[in-house]
Parts: sequence; C-alpha cells; structure tokens
Amino acid sequence: MLQIKGLYKMQRNNKINNIDLSIHTGNIASIECSREISDMLINLILGKEVPTKGEIFIDGQQNIEFIKKGLKNVGIVFAVEGLYERITVEEYLKFYSELLNSSSNYKDIMMKLGLLDIGNLKISSLSYSQKRRLSFARERLKELKLLIFQEPILNMDKDGSRMILENIEELRGKGVAILNTSVSFKDTILLGGHIYTLDENGIELYEDNKEEFQNVAESGIKEEISTREIKQVEELEAEELEETPMYKIEKIPAKIDDRILLFNPIEIDYIESEKGTSHLNVRGEKFTCTLTLNELENRLIHLGFFRCHRSYLVNLQRVREMITWTRNSYSLILDDKNKSTIPLSKGRIDELRRILNI
Repeated sequence: MLQIKGLYKMQRNNKINNIDLSIHTGNIASIECSREISDMLINLILGKEVPTKGEIFIDGQQNIEFIKKGLKNVGIVFAVEGLYERITVEEYLKFYSELLNSSSNYKDIMMKLGLLDIGNLKISSLSYSQKRRLSFARERLKELKLLIFQEPILNMDKDGSRMILENIEELRGKGVAILNTSVSFKDTILLGGHIYTLDENGIELYEDNKEEFQNVAESGIKEEISTREIKQVEELEAEELEETPMYKIEKIPAKIDDRILLFNPIEIDYIESEKGTSHLNVRGEKFTCTLTLNELENRLIHLGFFRCHRSYLVNLQRVREMITWTRNSYSLILDDKNKSTIPLSKGRIDELRRILNI
C-alpha cells in the first residue's frame, strides 16, 4: 500500500537518509523518530515536500498522482491539530460526515472512540485525550486504505490509549495499512507491527521476535552471526551461569559525566535498552548504565527483576497492574513516581504469571 524507495531529503538540521520502507495492506509500521523528522516524512508522503532523491508510491501509484485524487482513502492525524472549538463534538463529526459523503455512521464511530456521551459538549471544553480521539474519529469517516498517525498514544490517559489501540487494530483487521510515528520508543512497541527507529543515519528495524545480541558483538563475534551460532553461544552462557555460584549484587553502576554512581537494585524501578545503551530508571530519572541489558538481567534475575520485553527489565516489586490493550498488545503499570507504563511481550506473559503465581 505504501512503498518508499531510496528516499533522501535534507532540511535544515534534519535528514531522511536513503530510507526504504514498505507497508502492505493490513500491516502496521511504528516508527520512533523526532517530531521534526516525522513532519518531514509525512509532508514527503503527502507531496507537500519534494524529495531530493527517491520515490514514494501509494496503492501502486506515484504519491503525487494518488494525492491529486483527494484524501478520501488516506487518513492523517497530526500530533497538533486545529479543531473548530466553538461547535460540539457531534456537530463536528456530522459536518465531516456530510462533507466526505461518508458511508460510515458517525455515531457508531463516536461510540467506538468513547465520544457518544460527550457529543453535546463544545470542543473547547474537551480534555487532551478526548480531542485526540475526536481527530481520529474524523479520519475514521473516510474509506481508509492508509492511515498516518502522529503520536497516537503519547501522554494519553489509560482509557484513551486503550480505545486508540483497539481502533487501530480494528482498521488493521479490515486491511488498512497504518503508519505510526512517535518520539517514544515505548509507545511504538505498544502500537505494534514492525517497529523502526528513524534518524539521520537512516531507518533501522527492531524485530520483536529477536533478542539483542549486544554481548555477542562485544565478544568479537560478527553481528551477522547465524541463528545456529547464536544458539550455541546462549547454551555456553547458560552452562557458565549454572557453574557460577549465585551471589547478590549490592550495587549497579551508572555514569554521569565523569562520575560513577552506584545504585542499590531495590532503588531501580525498571531498566530500558535503546540503541544498545542501558538506562536505569530511578525515582523518575534516567541514568546511563555501563552494562548491557543481558548482563544486567544475569545479575538481577535473582533479585526480583524480570525481562518483560527484549528491551526492558522490570523490578517486579514495582508492578501494580498488567493491562491487555489488544490481543497482541500488553503492558505493565508500575507503582513508581511517574506511574510508568512499560511493554510486556506476549511470549513472556505465561512466565510472568507463573512467577507471580496468578
């Protein structure tokens, strides 16, 4: 449905660097990137910017030709939108329904996005979460083939996030190709599909079904190591762990400038890995750790920490709630300073339930 080939564009200090991306019918791509790069990418897709190099196709046609026919089949929800603040929610959606000659019942869409009971409220009185759902509802009035969504769940409340995720999953099931962008890596994981990071160096795929091989690379083994060789390395590591006496690590190191801080494990709420760097989350603040996530897991697994996702290690004492967003999207709510939400891989749920005896 959406195909990007060799796309290059330099704009001020932002660069899209020779990227290739394909999103097929009924598939989701969730990209972590800066807001500026997201804006540039979307403007290129919509033909508002001309690429220096590369091509973009929508439904097999050059994007410019496709967009000329109108946006009835393309939904766009920007991170910041101007809404008609003086009219009510229902008046707004009824207006767009008539404007688009929509075949969808706008009240059905209001119900799916939790807007039916606030239909008589003026848009100016809505919360941030309600306005985001209203913008999404407007785009759902279209006969969508492609949906582009900036920051679908960033800073959303729990109920709002759930409704957004459920509606995205429904559209995917109907064959809509979906492109999500977010500044939050955690959000891209919850949004699902193929997860990417996009920066000035290009676009990189994060595969959910693969573990990070940081410790393998650090041992001098090539990153292109085969699956069979990786398995052999993991088996050797497991044997070494079995032979190593269990002992309690009292301190975990973190680095700030030229200083080394030492944290007691019970102080750590959770640990996340991004682009090969581990970050300790302590009392609402992040600290860069000199150890890989695999090394931290080996040291902390006997102290109540659990690998809930390939990029996350959580202190189970901080877990307050486990949430099912959709049949493929789960997360843990922590009882920490920020009431953090972190991803939970579908494949780790049974193990977590066994550990917690639930």
